[in-house]
Amino acid sequence: MSLLEHHTSDHGRALVLLPFGGVDWQVKELAALEGSILVGDLSGGHSMVRGLAAGAHTALNSQLPFASLLDELQAALDPNSTQTAHDKSALVQRIRLRTEETARIGSLTDREFEIVGLLHGGSNIDSIARTAHIAPTTVRAHIRSILQKLGAHSQIEACGMFHRSGHDARRQPLELRIGRF
Repeated sequence: MSLLEHHTSDHGRALVLLPFGGVDWQVKELAALEGSILVGDLSGGHSMVRGLAAGAHTALNSQLPFASLLDELQAALDPNSTQTAHDKSALVQRIRLRTEETARIGSLTDREFEIVGLLHGGSNIDSIARTAHIAPTTVRAHIRSILQKLGAHSQIEACGMFHRSGHDARRQPLELRIGRF
């Protein structure tokens, strides 16, 4: 962190790459974040929020498409850019919302996770029923449960939350759970 403090005082903004899952900041580390740019996965949203509260200039989502991440990074590194308190609070709110969505996705059972992944991939109820070897009425029941757990009003909204969470379509491939034939 002393290197970070030195870099920030001599060169303006430092770039801090957060590991997957975030960082459990120490008080001394938080003090060194003044003016820095945080780049990390939203699963570590609490780290980003604490870093912004400690004075980091901005936080960027490392899960953005590469070109978008570079554009946002270039804007954040621009010495003429200023970020108002309103912009920073809106950023904190977006990070919190994404962290909450990721936690809700994590609350799904393996079967629900599989079904929302198949929905996200464009499968309809009948094809999901064939893939998962269950009845279409059971798929509909799982979808109702998914929507309730995610607080989503539609399958499209649930798929959007799943997409933003950055998860793969399945926690475990179906063959591993039911065995190969």
